[in-house]
Order: sequence, then C-alpha cells, then structure tokens
Amino acid sequence: MKKFLKITSLTLLVLIVVGFIALKLMDNPNEQEAQNEDSNSTETTKQENPENSQVADQTTSKETHEQDKAFEVPENPTGKDIESIMHKMTHQKVRAERKTGAVRMTPEAIDEVIELINDVQPSNSQELLKMANHWKNGNYEHIVEEHNYFWSREGGDIGKAYGRASLIEENEFIRQNFLR
Repeated sequence: MKKFLKITSLTLLVLIVVGFIALKLMDNPNEQEAQNEDSNSTETTKQENPENSQVADQTTSKETHEQDKAFEVPENPTGKDIESIMHKMTHQKVRAERKTGAVRMTPEAIDEVIELINDVQPSNSQELLKMANHWKNGNYEHIVEEHNYFWSREGGDIGKAYGRASLIEENEFIRQNFLR
C-alpha cells in the first residue's frame, strides 16, 4: 500500500512539473515571435522612409510600449477601473461558479497595478496596495477574500469565490484565457 502511494504521489508530482514546464515553453515562443515581428516592422519602416525614420521610431516605440502593457487602461482611470482590473486578475487564482473577464496575474501586471494605484490614489488605495503587495510577494493566502471584496463591490450575485484554484486549475485557466 505504501509503495502504491509513493508511486502515485511521484507520478502526480512529475505530471505537474511537466505541465508547468510545457506551459512555460508554449508561452515563450509566442513572445519571441511577437518581438521579432516588431523589430522587423521597424526595420522595414526605416528602409521605406529613411527621412521619416525618427517619426516611425517614435510611433513604433509607442505601439510597442502599449503592447507591453498587461492590460488596457482607460484614458482617465478611476478607482473602479483599478478594482475591475484587480478583480479580473484574481480569477486566475480562485474557484468560482462563474468568472467574467481575465487579466493574467504576472509580475509585470502587478507592478502596473501598483503604479496605477499610486497615480490615481483612489479612496481605498491602502487596501488595494496591500492586496497588490501580497501578490507581488507571491502571497495568495487571502486571494479568495480579495476576489470576493471586488466581487461584492461590483454588486456580484453569481461567481463568488469559494476556494483557491489548484495549480492544475490555474494552468488550465491560463491555457484557456491567454494561450490561444
């Protein structure tokens, strides 16, 4: 019986590690391909219009910067906009009957949220910064409560989080929402 448990546990662990590695490998080629396309389009623009290359560089740089954003920010963001973004970020980490919207929770996205909170200074900025800093430090212990904070402030009736997503559930959410 102990031998069976050891073999099963080891197999499960190997499957999780292989799944995680596969997810990372699938994610990186897309980013590299996008970067190559951006640099190729910049070179083509410079060759076609050498006298306008400075303007082309500025335009391409602005477009690239916007593409690098983890999420779309409204022109004049409000505290509600920040809460909506953070709410969508929590969907990756929680179990809920229904999840509407998704923003990938990455270190870059978390940094952008912190910067946005500091720029906008909503009335609940201390609470929002506390949550964002938890995430920045890899602390998702309170993610269910944090999700439900946003969910209730948005008037939620369906989709209250009832638990933390397992690593397998999180990877599936990422695959379905971000790796298309």
